Order: sequence, then structure tokens, then C-alpha cells
Amino acid sequence: MPEPLKQKRRGGTPYERPAEIEDWLKKLEAVDVAERLRQFATVSRKSPGYVPSEVLIHFLRRTWTEGMRGDFENLFRILMKRVEQSLCLAISDLCMVGARGIREEIMLRFAERIAKDCQGRTSLLDFYEIHFDQAFAAFRTSALRQIGPSTVDTVPLGTDEDDGLEISAEVEAAAADFLGGNPEIIDDPAFRSALTAAIDQLPDDQKQVIGLLLQGFQIDSKDKDVMTIARILQCDERTVRNRRDRAVNALRAILQEEDAQ
Repeated sequence: MPEPLKQKRRGGTPYERPAEIEDWLKKLEAVDVAERLRQFATVSRKSPGYVPSEVLIHFLRRTWTEGMRGDFENLFRILMKRVEQSLCLAISDLCMVGARGIREEIMLRFAERIAKDCQGRTSLLDFYEIHFDQAFAAFRTSALRQIGPSTVDTVPLGTDEDDGLEISAEVEAAAADFLGGNPEIIDDPAFRSALTAAIDQLPDDQKQVIGLLLQGFQIDSKDKDVMTIARILQCDERTVRNRRDRAVNALRAILQEEDAQ
């Protein structure tokens, strides 16, 4: 029996999945993992046997909770492929400047939301089990408002609670890696502005790694219950460290050049 959703509406009534989604959940619970994965792999909505994304989200979350890391990673790849397909239609290269970078940024932000849900920090994915398209459209619209049509949003340097005015502990710890052991300098508004501008100059793959580091995610972990940068970006730990090292060297060079001017 599928577990009830925890999130509640404003009136206090709990979220409930549509009947057709509940039917899909019961149907797929009755088959083995291999068959379930085979059915999820159908990406086109027009194909017979296409499984709604609401169902995919449910099993993605459940595999993480139940410690089935291999199944989680398989479902995560399938989900992100669907998300990418949706974004290619909504944010076309022909209709928007810098569309590819914007799509990648939105995918990264969505992966971060999944990571936070896995860590038990939110229940924001509950609505995705009810109306995935509506939920993701709202998420995409919100991200676009922040990113803008022709630029990628800068990496947030503060906490959400105070609109970025206070430097979080995670940022200070991460900053120490490329500030010569002097993270206190990040309290200087002028330096923070220069650092943000420098991060914006990095290639997208390096910017993603630095952004995740500044949000407190670790590169890798032997604990499969920990959502890491390597798992979010679907690459090995060595690749993440190489990107981090290239980014750190580039940031040092940019900031030193600005200091010399």
C-alpha cells in the first residue's frame, strides 16, 4: 500500500494522489524491480505503457528511503532525462539566448531539490506526486525569473532566511578552500561581489561544482545515505575533484588579476 503524502493544504487537509496515480502505484508494486524499471524507461508520452512522472517520483523517493541506491540512481537518470526533454520543448535554442545553459541550471536546481528531499529537509516533492507537470512548470517559471532570459543566476552566498545578507557556515567552510585559509574575507561586501562575478565566469561544469560546494554538499561519501555532488551530477568523485581544482585555480587567477588592477 503506497504511503500517504505528508504535506498538507492550507486548510489542513493532507495531499492526496489522483485515483489513476494510486492505481499505477498498486500496479507497479506488484511487479519485480527489473520490470518496473523497464516500464519507467519509456520516455515518450505517446508510447504504449508510458508511466506518469508522478509515479516515477514516488518510486524514486521510496528507493532512497529503503536504501536501494542502485535503483535510485537508475530512476534518477530516467527522471532527469524526462526533465531535460521537457525543458528542450519549453526553452528552445531557437527562442531564447543561452537556452542550453539555462536548461542545465534548471536541471541542477531540480536535482538539488531532490537531494534536499532525500536528506529529509523538505516535503516539497509531495505535490510532484499529484500533478508533476504543474509542479515542474511552476518550478521552471520561478527559476527563469531568477536566472533571466540570457544569463545564469549567480551562486547564492547566504542563507535563505535572511535573503542572503548573512554568510552561512557551509559557505565559510567551502570558501576556505580557495581563499588561502582566510574565509573571513568573504564578509567584505566588495570581495563577495568580486567572488560572485568570478564564479559567473567559470565554465558551467565548474560553476555547478562550486555552487554545490557553497551550499554545503560534499564531493563524495562512502555512506550511500548521503546525497553528494558526485551523485547529483552523475559522475565519479575524481571528475568532481578535477572540476573543483580547475575552478579554484581559475578563481584565484581572476581574483588576483582584479587585485592587481
